[in-house]
Amino acid sequence: MTNRFSFTQVLINMAQRTLDLTLLQTLLAFHESGTLAKAADRVGRTQSAVSLQVKRLEELVDVKLFTRQGRSLVTTEAGDALVEYARRLLALNAEAVAAVRGRHVSGRVRFGMSVDFEHTWLPMAMARFATTHPRIEVELRVDRNTALEHAVARRELDIALVFGEPSAKDRRQLGTTPMAWIASSRFVRDDAAELPLLLLEDPCMFRTAAIRALDQARIPWRLAVISPSLGGIWATATAAMGVTARSIAALPAGLQDVGGRLALPELPLVGVKILEVDARASAPRTTLRNVLHDIVEELLQG
Repeated sequence: MTNRFSFTQVLINMAQRTLDLTLLQTLLAFHESGTLAKAADRVGRTQSAVSLQVKRLEELVDVKLFTRQGRSLVTTEAGDALVEYARRLLALNAEAVAAVRGRHVSGRVRFGMSVDFEHTWLPMAMARFATTHPRIEVELRVDRNTALEHAVARRELDIALVFGEPSAKDRRQLGTTPMAWIASSRFVRDDAAELPLLLLEDPCMFRTAAIRALDQARIPWRLAVISPSLGGIWATATAAMGVTARSIAALPAGLQDVGGRLALPELPLVGVKILEVDARASAPRTTLRNVLHDIVEELLQG
């Protein structure tokens, strides 16, 4: 606590100094990649240039940001604190640039978002997009992942944010997030009875993954609820009628990951992807894609 307080005081007392966002980008790249070599690749500089930037940043704040552990460099407590400030400053910078540039972009974009994000990521995305790009008209469709994929393929949507099978080779993938067993804290598993499942109608990747995991673990199960909508799944889960499998990244209030408590098998990761109708993106679609990319990156890292 003393070191962190001292570092905060240092930041307060350096009113005459300005933190260079380029240096902060390098700090963040090193912190997230773990090595100077990887950080150099991420920021497009040589390793020696990155080393000089790190040294310059330490001179600027007059605090040791890194220490050596064996052959590796790791951030100090002060370095960890500056990393958090760096994230906030860089995010604010990106928001400011988007807000200024976005006011000159107009048009219309047909946007689809997975129903999983309806009460979590969607409000954040739309609030940020409306603030930074007020002249763009959005035609919104919230639906199941499969339906959105088909809508993009049929050119009924310009862009969609969906869950999908994870693949490191898929350039549309922004990242991955854990799939989890979700239920009410009031739900109690009866080991002598079949596990009641709350699942969407087929086709559904979460349904397939849940059944496969239970079968492989030889855990008996039964379909307690089959719903055409995710709202029905969340309602019955809140009523403690059973367990469902969805992404932990879009968990509604009042429900929780119960996999560990109920001794249920591990579920696979799920990919988060942006699907687009073609490669020739209009200005409205490009700006929306950038907003989605930033939000997903922030939430998956968080």
